[in-house]
Amino acid sequence: MTMVMPNDVTQEDLVASIKRLLKTSSKMYMFLTRATIERFGRDGERSVRYGLRAYGLWRGMEMRQAHHALGLEINMKNLIGCWDSASTYVIKDDLAETGGTFKPYDARHDVHYCPAAEVWTDAEFFQWGHAYCDEFHQACASAYHPDGNVVIPINMMKGDDHCHFQWIMPPNSETLDLGEPSPLGRRLALDYQDSSELEGAWHALKRSNRLVGGRFYTAARVLMEQHGEQGIEVIKDGLTRWGNERGRTLRQEHEAGGIPLNLVSFIQHHDLPYRQVWQTREIVMEPNHVVLEIADSPQDEAWDDLKGGDLGALWYETSYAAMAATYLPGSSARWPKLKSRQDAVNQLEISVG
Repeated sequence: MTMVMPNDVTQEDLVASIKRLLKTSSKMYMFLTRATIERFGRDGERSVRYGLRAYGLWRGMEMRQAHHALGLEINMKNLIGCWDSASTYVIKDDLAETGGTFKPYDARHDVHYCPAAEVWTDAEFFQWGHAYCDEFHQACASAYHPDGNVVIPINMMKGDDHCHFQWIMPPNSETLDLGEPSPLGRRLALDYQDSSELEGAWHALKRSNRLVGGRFYTAARVLMEQHGEQGIEVIKDGLTRWGNERGRTLRQEHEAGGIPLNLVSFIQHHDLPYRQVWQTREIVMEPNHVVLEIADSPQDEAWDDLKGGDLGALWYETSYAAMAATYLPGSSARWPKLKSRQDAVNQLEISVG
């Protein structure tokens, strides 16, 4: 299904959704990591690192396919200049002010604002925030081009006031012969082609929402492969913690903003961009009863491509039950229909009592 930008979307709304999405996704990694290490100790630490590398591999390979379909040479300048996450969108003004050097074999820049760093600093998640920076970025660079490397000598997760990235590859690295662009690459490339500043923000939000799906899939798949049924228990534990945190945060935001605390508000002022980039239909919208149909979303597209619908179902069922119950005590959430179970759509039903 082709997703279309809503007519009433504004630049301000999109930027706010981007920042919120990046924080929500970073919290998911944090809670899954804590649950994993608490359960498995040193073995859990290794699982987290393997998951981060898998996530980097997935993103590096997807960007390579998309960039090749766009006609770009695969090098460090284009990796950073056409980055998949909206993180570069929210720091573009900062990059323009502080400068940087962007050459095919040597791209260097500073980052002073990072939504993930804000989340991890507030939670004193420094060690594993730093592990994320090192493991993910290197895996991504080398998956994008076999000679790609990244060094981050200054890092907010080490207590510095900003991060400094150096993306490098040898000047004599061979040009990759990738042949005809893949169907996936052609499809992903559409979300890098902007006709306006507004569409650029919308595409950045859409790409980052896809990454939430891939981030969860790669971490969860490693846990299942390395720890079996115990791994599934940890996934559920991490998703429940994440859902509880999301529900608490959403409730606090709504209380502070004077938004009524009911299930309509829960859906319409959501912490994931369902109003901007999900294809939905609101079947029942009452304060104590909501039924929402989701025909498609960027995370569902990612799970379809990864053949990870089983994990997508686990993500929906576990996190939303915890989130709804914490946001509005007495609420219960269920998914009577899920695409991963051969239904045509995902359907969420939440009720009080």
